[in-house]
Amino acid sequence: MHSSLRSLNFWRVIVINLLVSTFVYMLMPLWPNTMVNEEAFSRQQSGWVMLIFCMGLIMPGPVASYLLDRFRRKKVCFWAVGVLAAVSFLAQQQMPPFATVLCRLMQGAAFSLFHIALGSTILIDITISERRNLAAYIYFWVCRFALALGPALGILALKPDLHAHLRYLPLACAGLAIYLIARIELPFRTPLRSSIFSRDRFWLSCSLPLVLVIFPIAFTLGIEMASNLNPLFYVYLFLGFVASMVLHFIVFNHADVRAEMVAGILAIMAAFLLLVTQDNDHMVVVAAALTGYGVGNVMGRVLSFLTVTSRHTERGSAQVTYKLTFEMALCIGFFLPCVVPCYAPLPFYVASFVLAAATLVFYLFFVHNWMTRNAKR
Repeated sequence: MHSSLRSLNFWRVIVINLLVSTFVYMLMPLWPNTMVNEEAFSRQQSGWVMLIFCMGLIMPGPVASYLLDRFRRKKVCFWAVGVLAAVSFLAQQQMPPFATVLCRLMQGAAFSLFHIALGSTILIDITISERRNLAAYIYFWVCRFALALGPALGILALKPDLHAHLRYLPLACAGLAIYLIARIELPFRTPLRSSIFSRDRFWLSCSLPLVLVIFPIAFTLGIEMASNLNPLFYVYLFLGFVASMVLHFIVFNHADVRAEMVAGILAIMAAFLLLVTQDNDHMVVVAAALTGYGVGNVMGRVLSFLTVTSRHTERGSAQVTYKLTFEMALCIGFFLPCVVPCYAPLPFYVASFVLAAATLVFYLFFVHNWMTRNAKR
């Protein structure tokens, strides 16, 4: 690895990403349970409140570029994490329902602004141009590892004997992240004087075909996670992510780019086929490993597609488009079962299998050709 990826600055960014992502993902199983048991929400009402997070994700997007040029990048990141921690703490107190909804909306906005500031701005600023692809690759792999770690900790925190010890762990993660943000050393950058509203660092409009691949894959992952609230499930999901990363460098690094995508989507389809046809705890963890492997393959490759189809100055916008699409789809998939009356996992598994199959066809017959035509580097 290049020296710019072995610097303290770079690893501070990676650890901050891990801490804050784990913080937010830990709240996915923890918060709905708190609303139902302590705030007298129904199961369906808690699901709708959690889906408000998706609306919050897109709120700061049009003004993010202005904020990052008007104020110091570290300050924007610092205050985003501070607001995220504050509203998460307030939401665990006794409050009127509208205040809980507002906290969830602000949590989504703060999480979105955090990744725009850290992943698409600070990470790029501290990395030399030739190593930015690898830096982004590492950054988003850490997000996937947090996706396995966070919900597992959240499920453990639901147990009565661990609840008192783990309930405020997310706030401890946020506090450590704020300390590390203050220690980051950034090079001076001349302000660009951006307009107040813009799509810069928020949305890359030419990436729509790739967005239509990210969304169904992340959505099916959310569906599977919502139906398997067992810490062991997330252990095997993590192992699948690790297997995907290892095989990327050993097997797929110099192979046809279609091979990794096809292998990933087929692994996801195989996972849902197991869940539909087998009623066995051992098959559930195998499905988790297959899903982790498949999602790792697809998301890693789509990130590289977004990079090569965007201009050099659009790298930050491409990364935010990737991240926000993934988060929105994951959130919808995870909380949609909460709002469905008489929820049963089997129909959702069948629908996810069909959706993954349709995504495979869409990729092979349209997206790959579109990507090769539009590659800019």
